[in-house]
Amino acid sequence: MRNLIITSIFILGMFGVSGKAQTWNSNAGGYNTGYGTVYGSFGLAMATQNIYNSMQMNIQRATMRQAMINKWGRAAVEKAEREAASRSRTTAASRNTAANSGPVVDSVPAPKNLGKFRPSAAVDTGKLIADSLGTSAEEKALLKQIFVGTKTAFESQAAAKGWKNDVAGALTFFIVGTTTIYHDSEEPSDEAMGVLYTAISRSIDEIPEFAKTTDREKQSVYDILIGFTGIPLALYSQGKQSGDAGTVATARQLSAKLIEIVLKGDAEKIRYSNGTFVFGQ
Repeated sequence: MRNLIITSIFILGMFGVSGKAQTWNSNAGGYNTGYGTVYGSFGLAMATQNIYNSMQMNIQRATMRQAMINKWGRAAVEKAEREAASRSRTTAASRNTAANSGPVVDSVPAPKNLGKFRPSAAVDTGKLIADSLGTSAEEKALLKQIFVGTKTAFESQAAAKGWKNDVAGALTFFIVGTTTIYHDSEEPSDEAMGVLYTAISRSIDEIPEFAKTTDREKQSVYDILIGFTGIPLALYSQGKQSGDAGTVATARQLSAKLIEIVLKGDAEKIRYSNGTFVFGQ
């Protein structure tokens, strides 16, 4: 595990120098973002940034929807949504009904599921992460082992939720994992994570870039988000188990840097509070 700590410190040093830089690379036909070899094309990085920008509004919508489901039941809410979608739009007064007669909803766009993809065995993101971040054969082997183990653990639970092979599922995992580590807090409830996933999925559907993204590109982003979560998670788990405050601090620092890189956000402003996720500006 000492090799992981050293590798993590190296990664932090690399990100500290280049994580914020973004310059045009005429040879590559894209932007150097300081993590281009790992995170992919500028277009996908920008798409992820756009997801973050619209996420708070969609979380509010998803939270309100979940509250109605908790009160009225999923079947009643979905029935009301279908009815709202089928009728022509009129004035707000005629569209809404009394609160005690059932859930009050507006029509909800049908999911496009643009974050979902068909995986290919030819995509070896674990090797990409290992080769890009590891400086020795031992470090590369450790990084790939962490990636494979994290992906296996994630997908064993994600499959039942419908999050497997879905960028929205991986981004939910990334946000939950890194913010929990950074704030050294308890994991959010399953309901809160479900709301976050719904909000992210809806945000992805609103991003034009994702409609043009190939399955291989989506799989790369999916895998990288899982890998980026696994590295600080392994470090954090080891620090907690051994009671090593320094290792926990390194995991928290790495999580903050990864949040900054992926979401262009401040880890201090992204937190789970009062049963929901808050994304400050």
